[in-house]
Amino acid sequence: MLARVSVLALITSVAACSSPADMKQAAGAQAEDSPASVQGSPAAPPVQVTPQASAVPPSGNKEMALRASANAPDAQAKANPSAEAVKDRTDLYLFRYNYPAAAAAIPALAAALDRRAAAAKAELVTGAEKDRKVVEESGFPYNPHSFSQKWKVAADLPNWISLTGAFSSYAGGAHGNFGVTSLVWDKQAGKALRGVDLFISAPALNEAISQRYCKQLNLKRAQKSAAAQPDNAGPDAFAECPNVTELTVIPGSAGGRKFDRIGFYAGPYVAGSYAEGGYEVTLEMDKAILGAVKPEFRSAFRAVR
Repeated sequence: MLARVSVLALITSVAACSSPADMKQAAGAQAEDSPASVQGSPAAPPVQVTPQASAVPPSGNKEMALRASANAPDAQAKANPSAEAVKDRTDLYLFRYNYPAAAAAIPALAAALDRRAAAAKAELVTGAEKDRKVVEESGFPYNPHSFSQKWKVAADLPNWISLTGAFSSYAGGAHGNFGVTSLVWDKQAGKALRGVDLFISAPALNEAISQRYCKQLNLKRAQKSAAAQPDNAGPDAFAECPNVTELTVIPGSAGGRKFDRIGFYAGPYVAGSYAEGGYEVTLEMDKAILGAVKPEFRSAFRAVR
């Protein structure tokens, strides 16, 4: 069973922070936790994502529906066909959730993603109901809450599939939040892991990547920061290189047989201001990173440099 992680609690904690440093701490604390990675509350209606032949179900249908898009016109879509969930919109909330056909083809993984969808929706509805009551009692207009997540394949190997889940949400306040989470599915064991779980420890991985990661991150920072507004952050607010514990770790593959590269995603307020958006750095596997992999998973990795 997947451990419950609160997405909207993270969003609220980021929105409630009073300084960029506080926001960085709140955003990084759960960087590797998947939004709504838990089973839904018993009172929440289940959200079942089921493959459908038709593109769009009847209006108002709150049952999730999928359609394979293997015949998408562009090469990227053909390589990563998606199963799209039809959005559920009410005057209270907007909810969207989908995952790729490659994940839908694995029943246990599809069930796990369905549970995450149900939990995310239940949490969205609960938060929205509470917020609408508060703002209406205060005489202010209510702005509908929202949650959207789209999972994509980062690597589909013989014994593993690595997914990234880009999400965005709005729970009141000046602006919403966004980020990327990871899920690595062990096809043989039939269980989900976080990307960082494949490594001995976060400190071990941090030591293996720090120099290469920070060099690449700073190059991307220099490109972005010149065009982004500072969000009232001082010039040194994000001068340091974030720790692996603040990042989403995304195992990937160029060869298609083993994990041979690792992506590291830093969300808003982790490596830069909100206006700068997220930062993703991908490093090819080297001997140092391979040495940080847990022995039981090392056969799934290959150093390419």
